[in-house]
Amino acid sequence: MEWQWIVARASGFTAYGLVTLAAVLGLLLSQRWQSRRIWPRPVNDQLHQYLVLLAGIFTAIHGLSVLIDPFTKFTWFEVLVPGVGHYRPLWMALGIIAAYLGLAVVATGWLRPKIGYAWWRRLHYLTFVVWLLATLHGLGDGSDTRTAWA
Repeated sequence: MEWQWIVARASGFTAYGLVTLAAVLGLLLSQRWQSRRIWPRPVNDQLHQYLVLLAGIFTAIHGLSVLIDPFTKFTWFEVLVPGVGHYRPLWMALGIIAAYLGLAVVATGWLRPKIGYAWWRRLHYLTFVVWLLATLHGLGDGSDTRTAWA
């Protein structure tokens, strides 16, 4: 097994775990489930942003590692454009769309002062779509999906 494939698998699982943690923490923050004495809101906000940043980094590593994997032979076009890949195009498309929607959700954080809290919150609901698409991508495209540990 080539090291690129190992990196692709590990980074995919890591990105998915980080997206899940960021989404759960975001939900907890939105419901105000926290202790102000033990774990103040600024700490939670920073942790949420850090998890999102790490998820983005590992998603990029995932995409780059499948791109350079000599076995898969993906092109830049296949990695960046949903539905055109030669290998399981539907499942690949779901992962690519999840990545793009994830970027859109991150952009809403930067645009929050311009779009206002209400729109920022509405657009943040795309996080659920990101998580669902990433889940479907992993289930349909993942080589380890049927293993007990996965």
